[in-house]
Amino acid sequence: MSRFSMAEASHRTLIFALILISYVFLMFGNGIVSLTHPDEVFYTQTAKEMITHQSWMTPYIFDEPQFEKPVLFFWLLKSVILTFGMTPFAARFWPAFFGMLGVCFTYGLAWMLFGKKRTAFLSGLALTTSFIYIALSRAVLTDMVFSIWVVISIAFFYYGYRYPQRKTLGILLGFVFAGIAVLTKGLLGICFPMAVLGGYLLFKRDLKFLKCWAALWGLALFAVIAVPWHVLMVQKYGQEFIQEYVFNVHMRRLFVAEHRKCDTWYFYPGLLFGGMMPWLLFLFPAWGEAITAIRKKNIFRDPYVFLLFWIGGILIFVQPAHSKLASYVFPAFPAVAIVLGHYLSGLVDRPLAYLSLNWGRVTGFVMAGLLAVVCVLVIVFAGIYKEYVVDMFPVYVFSGLVLVSACCLFLFALKRQYAKMPFAVCGVSLALLTTLLIGRPYAEPWVSCERITREFKEIDTSDSVVLASKFYVRGARFYTDRDMAVIDINGEGFYSPHPIPFLNTDEKVVAFLETQLVTYGIVKEGNVKDLRRITRKGGFRMEELREEGGKYIVKIMKIK
Repeated sequence: MSRFSMAEASHRTLIFALILISYVFLMFGNGIVSLTHPDEVFYTQTAKEMITHQSWMTPYIFDEPQFEKPVLFFWLLKSVILTFGMTPFAARFWPAFFGMLGVCFTYGLAWMLFGKKRTAFLSGLALTTSFIYIALSRAVLTDMVFSIWVVISIAFFYYGYRYPQRKTLGILLGFVFAGIAVLTKGLLGICFPMAVLGGYLLFKRDLKFLKCWAALWGLALFAVIAVPWHVLMVQKYGQEFIQEYVFNVHMRRLFVAEHRKCDTWYFYPGLLFGGMMPWLLFLFPAWGEAITAIRKKNIFRDPYVFLLFWIGGILIFVQPAHSKLASYVFPAFPAVAIVLGHYLSGLVDRPLAYLSLNWGRVTGFVMAGLLAVVCVLVIVFAGIYKEYVVDMFPVYVFSGLVLVSACCLFLFALKRQYAKMPFAVCGVSLALLTTLLIGRPYAEPWVSCERITREFKEIDTSDSVVLASKFYVRGARFYTDRDMAVIDINGEGFYSPHPIPFLNTDEKVVAFLETQLVTYGIVKEGNVKDLRRITRKGGFRMEELREEGGKYIVKIMKIK
């Protein structure tokens, strides 16, 4: 899209173009890979069990109530499964849909902030082609849905502030969508928008914006949406709900790391850059331009300040907590994309002197060179570790497509065709996505339990309890509908306990095996070694029946 056509195109045309692009990157082909372990099957299994138990209010897992997340996401999953059936595409529909919706709201926010169609379009384009956005749009997780509710809430609050004649509508809708966010993932649904809005209003010395009847009515609407389900759960389950939902899910994460390797000060700052791959190199001059605009107090100072408060309002809650995950900071990424989009738009607008250093051009050359190096390294390492590469065809496809993007980027930078450079960068994400779709037959056995459980059901048709490794137990449950027990020698258990036997010592494993004449298991290689050691002690005989994607079907018999 050229410099002039983008400026002359209507908002409707540009948004429609973004919807088509985002469909390709976020939703197309979502049904060809089976649901993966451990998280996709966890959320889908919960919706599946809610259907089995005919429950709309209480989420279930392993036939017992579970309170890791509020209920709204499960409502969405349950509704689409009841409508279209239990398919991977149906399960992934809502995250992909909300990913596309988030791109549209990012466009709208960028337009409100900077008043440029090109900035708005490029912000949406950068967001929909960033690696983290593609990943979370194509995964059955609460994070995409929750984050977009938060973004919509922030958008309406800013809309009410930006257009005083729409203040009441903006405030009311801001609180409504914050309430929906709370019903999706918890209290951060209101904390995030309030931190962003409060910080920006303090900077503007305009806290009176919220001193109005609209804010009181908005809080009332928020309470009507967010409170009743929580009250119902307390009334129905009492201390069980409070212990899990309040203390374990909300408070314990502040002090105990779920994944210790992520508990570093640089995890989230690094992720805000790395998550925007393949746009990473452009982020450095983009943030430099933003800081310069704030320092020099030019016409773009206020929009950049708002974006900084947006990112800071998210970080102020997630950074101090010891439990850190990439998805926790995800609501900040649309703000990062808008900073990037405005910089990319500015490359086209600003005059380019031949003797002056232009960082956009330099970045284009450097990125083209790095992509060419990546192509070579991918082929070299695939050759070195060929025992892990089933087929070289996906490797060649990826390297070829990335090389095409690198050549286009180099030529566009050389000819100073800056309006075309973003589309060359998008080619990297398209190359990765194409490769993943082509490589699906080779990757699926490693990321999903579907194939191994299909073989398992042919071997064992009983209703006995199945022994599974901790990482596979949710997938084994989803695909077999059998009762499960977990083997994880010296393991610490699930962060949120599951109502199934957890066997983390040899003695517990032996006691469990004594309860059944024959026990079948779906376990990883390390647990095969554990079981081999335990059964050698006498009283049992073990057979290894099948292996698929690092998962083993084992049969353990009591010796009479």
